[in-house]
Amino acid sequence: MLSNIIEFIARTHLVVLHFPIALIISAAIVESTRLFHIRITRRSVADHFRPCNTASVMFVFAFVSTAVAITTGILLGFNETAAVDLHRILGIASGVLIVMTAIALLIALKKASFKPALVYLAFLCSSAIAVAITGHLGGDLTHGSGFLTDPLKQIFAPQSVDEPEPLTEQQLIEQSQALNIPPAAIQTYNIIIQPLFDYSCIKCHGPKKQKGDVRLDSLAYTLDTEAAMVEPGDPDASEIVYRIELPPKDEDAMPPIKKAHPLTPSQVESVRDWITSLAP
Repeated sequence: MLSNIIEFIARTHLVVLHFPIALIISAAIVESTRLFHIRITRRSVADHFRPCNTASVMFVFAFVSTAVAITTGILLGFNETAAVDLHRILGIASGVLIVMTAIALLIALKKASFKPALVYLAFLCSSAIAVAITGHLGGDLTHGSGFLTDPLKQIFAPQSVDEPEPLTEQQLIEQSQALNIPPAAIQTYNIIIQPLFDYSCIKCHGPKKQKGDVRLDSLAYTLDTEAAMVEPGDPDASEIVYRIELPPKDEDAMPPIKKAHPLTPSQVESVRDWITSLAP
């Protein structure tokens, strides 16, 4: 029971983290806009720039939500150790920076001089940049690398997808012998199965991200015995079939309904037939 409660608290990280990101960036925009307005109206920064009440209140809420987000983030954890370590380190570093911003704010509120207010603004803007970068890395962890920027890349630098050249008979025989599967199963994979995986699975199991240490972007990776996703000749014993046949709302279903397109019944049947054909 205790472990379930801890797991629930940990998962709130994915909700709470939005508060410090939005609030700190908003506070930084408000304070920066005020300073810019003072400058363009040619008023004295020394006389008019002090911490704004609205931005200060937003920062207080951001400070509290940051503490909660860091705590729940440490409890949560993921499988991709290297990527998570960077996200975790930047998250903690952002927390330290926000604490320093809080100290700078307290000093600026007590002092009549504008200089502590400028120091506070510098820390606030630095905190906003830090939480934005940390949040972006967190988004890459949950949605895959390039989730935010890939659509823009397609607009400004569209990539043409070249059809792979068909294997020669000799290449087909060599690959069949190396993988110990029939040549026809290789052709079926190239024509039918790989396009299905590219459409529904590669976001989480491709070159950029390997959730659960599973890759499905090539035949060799799909048949990897360490990943143990496919039992040649036996679809009922294959982990990949078990996952794609689960109800879409099941947390173990592959692909997750919020991240990709679940396979249709006919596509699932194609995967089952292909695995059956893998029997040497």
